[in-house]
Amino acid sequence: MDFHDTPGVTIEEAKKAHLQDLAVQAKYNVKYHQFWVNEEAGKVFCLMEAPDKESCAATHREANGIQACNLIEVSGGMYSAFMAYGQKLDQDVVMKNPEQPDSGYRFILTLDIISLTTLKGNINFDKLKFPEKPRQVAGDIIHRYQGRILQQLQNDSLIATFYTPESAVQCAVGIKEEFNKNIKSKNKNGWDIKFRMGISVGQPVTEHENRLFEKAVKQSYRFCKIAEDGEIMSSILVGKLSVFCDQEIEKKTLKVINEAEENFLDRLFNIVEGNFPDETFSVESLSREIGVSRPHLFRKIRRLTGTSPIIFIRDLRMSKALYLIKQKKKNITEIALDVGMNNPSYFAKCFQKKYGILPSQIAV
Repeated sequence: MDFHDTPGVTIEEAKKAHLQDLAVQAKYNVKYHQFWVNEEAGKVFCLMEAPDKESCAATHREANGIQACNLIEVSGGMYSAFMAYGQKLDQDVVMKNPEQPDSGYRFILTLDIISLTTLKGNINFDKLKFPEKPRQVAGDIIHRYQGRILQQLQNDSLIATFYTPESAVQCAVGIKEEFNKNIKSKNKNGWDIKFRMGISVGQPVTEHENRLFEKAVKQSYRFCKIAEDGEIMSSILVGKLSVFCDQEIEKKTLKVINEAEENFLDRLFNIVEGNFPDETFSVESLSREIGVSRPHLFRKIRRLTGTSPIIFIRDLRMSKALYLIKQKKKNITEIALDVGMNNPSYFAKCFQKKYGILPSQIAV
């Protein structure tokens, strides 16, 4: 699938260019299947079969004298999960309905659950990170709103994709209501968990991606990580694309991140994640790399995440450590070093503070 940044493009112009591609595609052993046009954003996405990327690029060059901004390989399973919703085609343009083209936008929901445990013995990893009953309930609600769970992208969270912003938001609200009901239950089966969610919106391919919806999935995951307990964090674009979602924002059902905050958040995560192994990386280091004063950094992170920069860094390191423990490829000391902690005792203390159990007690 490729991506074209074409400000002002119309559907008729895209159809004409597509016909020109069809006229020369056989020369390069390429077969163009269908394409998506987002007139408002000025984006076009083409799906094709070809022996290699150069053949696709050559077809576009000869047919229209243009070059794609990016071109990625897409597996059938990933395509079906994100793009195939039984839409109709109009001269190979994917249509949302007879009057409206499918813009290519999809909506990503990430759900994170942490069990609160004070067990002294070993505990199974899955029960610690994602308890079975809440996971089952969440899965049922996701399917109720026609969401699709992305098993291969879990990264220790439940990630689902939706066709409309309304379905993503309604699903998140449904999960929150059901979880709160079970958490507050007074019977012995009440859930002892914390949870949070992030909702993002994205396009199939952007200029620097290597996988389908890579940026949107990452953004949803990051929104989830900065949300407070029981909170739904969302991109402000979700509200702009839907009157219903905008109303939910007005009702404070969702906490939104504006575009400037999204850009800051991307830089923040990229810097922290890029410095995980560096034991000397600190709030001062982050302040220098991101280019703001320490007081300003404190205010921005506190406003976005509800916590301080030092706790933000520590929590991301612990989340990474939990992921590495699940991989079962390294011992606890090696994992501590991978997340920038050369003192195993301090690492264990931080881990226990976040998850309520020592890293050595997790049976994977």
